[in-house]
Amino acid sequence: MSLSLVEVAGANFRTDEKSDALNTAFMGRLGMRKRYLPARLAISRSLAISAPPEPLSDELEPGKAIKGDTLFGTGTALSVWISLITQRAGDPEFDVRRLIGLVGAHWQRGLVHLEKDWDQAGQDVAKFVKRLVEVAELPTSGGALRSIGGTGIGATFSSGQIDVPIGEIGEDVATKEKIVWSLNGKGGSPHSAIMGGVGSGKTRTAVAMLRSIREQASVPLLAFDFKGDLGTDASGGGYHIDELFGAQILEPPRAPIPLDVLSLSSNGEIDIAEAASRFRESFARLKGSRLGDRQRTALHEAASMALAHESPCELPHIRDALTNYYAEHEMKEDGAISTMQEICRFPLFKPSFSPAEFFGQSWIIKLPPNVAEDSRTMVVNLVLDALDQYLNSLVDADSSADGSRGLRILCMVDEAHQILGSKLPSLSNLIRMSRSKGGAIMLISQSPDDFSGEDDEFLSEMGLVAAFSTNAPPRNAARILGKGANLGALKTGECFVKRRGDQAKKVKAW
Repeated sequence: MSLSLVEVAGANFRTDEKSDALNTAFMGRLGMRKRYLPARLAISRSLAISAPPEPLSDELEPGKAIKGDTLFGTGTALSVWISLITQRAGDPEFDVRRLIGLVGAHWQRGLVHLEKDWDQAGQDVAKFVKRLVEVAELPTSGGALRSIGGTGIGATFSSGQIDVPIGEIGEDVATKEKIVWSLNGKGGSPHSAIMGGVGSGKTRTAVAMLRSIREQASVPLLAFDFKGDLGTDASGGGYHIDELFGAQILEPPRAPIPLDVLSLSSNGEIDIAEAASRFRESFARLKGSRLGDRQRTALHEAASMALAHESPCELPHIRDALTNYYAEHEMKEDGAISTMQEICRFPLFKPSFSPAEFFGQSWIIKLPPNVAEDSRTMVVNLVLDALDQYLNSLVDADSSADGSRGLRILCMVDEAHQILGSKLPSLSNLIRMSRSKGGAIMLISQSPDDFSGEDDEFLSEMGLVAAFSTNAPPRNAARILGKGANLGALKTGECFVKRRGDQAKKVKAW
């Protein structure tokens, strides 16, 4: 089937009666005299969401109609609107009837999100406009427009609730009932922790779950691989993580991470000072840094100086500023200088992509044991910090009618015991604050003991905890899963699963 502009221009477009009333309300709020103006705004707001809208229910009363040439204009304007709508639908087979239904659905969904934006802006027109600019990822003061089409992390990549089976089988051992986890369901948490000893099948289970998520949403993946086999190990039912997500594999320092990892939201003094403090805290977690009070001050001042004067700012800039600070203050070179020189020996980062561009794609960052420990730690700390700062700076992710939250990114850490227990601020922030922003964190580790160094509430923020056979003391397993969770007695392919707000169940995962 095909569309002609003449047919579209003469067609009647409408949404439901309730949404039409909201359309009228926005005319008054924004001082618009024509019905098609808030309708265009609503359709545009919906088109900013990559997932298709839910069709209008046949039971809803229809609203007033607007002619196609009034709603969309004529000529080039009409062609652009139709191109955007059909492109989002992802189906070349289109006729006018289907277009009318799709426009009505976009119109309805867009008004729902405009109403949320209006409330979150405190019903202030200036703040409302600013919020729409942020949603559209337009520059607020000069600069180039970001890419269009949902490729940045500002877009959401899901619509509706995502139910994830636990592994390849996902069956309650006692009842044979299928067990699923509502990853982004209303009131839940999208974060998960999967634990188990070597060969227990924890990674295999995680890969099966990631496959299910990917089948339901084209969300990008950021994976940290401390073993070095995620992109090549087909243990997850013959599926490779890189193939599942179309991920590019990075192996720093052989292949620097193409991220402007020290990117600033602004050049204001407060933003620079906060960024310098975050860098100092990441640096302080390196074993050889040995930061006393003078060293902490020196590193903060050096980072502030580099961030204020270099754009993009890179690690060698901070190294040079730190060396100059030591010389100016007649400080002897110490562990801080030598560690900074060591992590700059090879390029870990190359600022090719902004955070929006980088986190809108899928990546596997390989950090196997042969990579220097300080380099591995610095990479994880800085990338997670960049993700935390960027993701939590965005407006809340879109919600579907069922209350489920749209996804923007999955972040997976395999062999997470490599970083657990060190109280990384960025990891804690992502676990506690990224749900509303569309972030989902998956931690794969060896034992409940690995989480003992984190805050007591760390695991309570998880929407799903799954534990395979380990030698963890029963008290640690009981603290997480409840009494009776004997991990040492689990059979091959079995795990204890605890969903948030639910009792632990014994599940056959594979």
